[in-house]
Amino acid sequence: MTSHASEAPRILFFDVDGTLIYHKPGVSVEETVANARPSDGVARAFHELRERGHLTFICTGRPLALMADSLLALEPSGIISSAGSCVSLGDEILFDEAVDPAFTDRVAACSDASGVPVLLEATGGDVAYAPAESIYGEGAADLIVRTREELRAKTDMHFTKFVIYASDLEALKAVDPAFFDEHFSFFDLGLGIVEFTAKGVDKGYGVRRTLECLGRGREGTFAFGDSENDLPMADAVETFVAMGNAMPGVKARAAYVTDPVQDDGVVTALEHFGLL
Repeated sequence: MTSHASEAPRILFFDVDGTLIYHKPGVSVEETVANARPSDGVARAFHELRERGHLTFICTGRPLALMADSLLALEPSGIISSAGSCVSLGDEILFDEAVDPAFTDRVAACSDASGVPVLLEATGGDVAYAPAESIYGEGAADLIVRTREELRAKTDMHFTKFVIYASDLEALKAVDPAFFDEHFSFFDLGLGIVEFTAKGVDKGYGVRRTLECLGRGREGTFAFGDSENDLPMADAVETFVAMGNAMPGVKARAAYVTDPVQDDGVVTALEHFGLL
């Protein structure tokens, strides 16, 4: 075990789904996002990290508006939300980068052509863009729109990313492959969902921007994750930790593979590195 007890405060970045929060088999993603909470062990670990002077950041694909109270109760130093598009410290949003509205309009056009519903996410909430026969119904998002005209009329087109069901990926991309490959990065979240972010904007970007704001480099930084969209953090920090339930490619990039989320793998890793 390595100890950092006498060294400078560490900066730690934690993914949420599959890292801080367990997705129980048989429970829908939507229900888990709405109701699941970190374990008592994780809550105690955050408290102890704070007491020791370390800085903790939640780094999630969830938009800031969908940050559950149970996550805010961890009292992190800050939040990187929308997969790196938005960084906040306390109540202050340091930056909030949107996808080019023209690109969002083209995504909607591809949705029309393919019949693939798209969940557009922004720092303030989400909008389901869905053809008339889509599975998205009332309650699926803050707002549901059916046409591009309605999307333009009812929103400011300021979206940070979008997600689709993994089973729809090929159908959506097939409409305009060059457009998606040129302007977006996409990640398998391992939950039957694929996440699209603007090219160059990902969790690693959010981590680097956060460290710049803090005047810190990679030294003494840690990141914890389980899925593809956590991989960009591996290049942005000194030590990348993969959960025991992580995808094989994520484990391959990790300096340390800890226990699964359901066995408090975050706590195990923090103890391993002498941070608790």
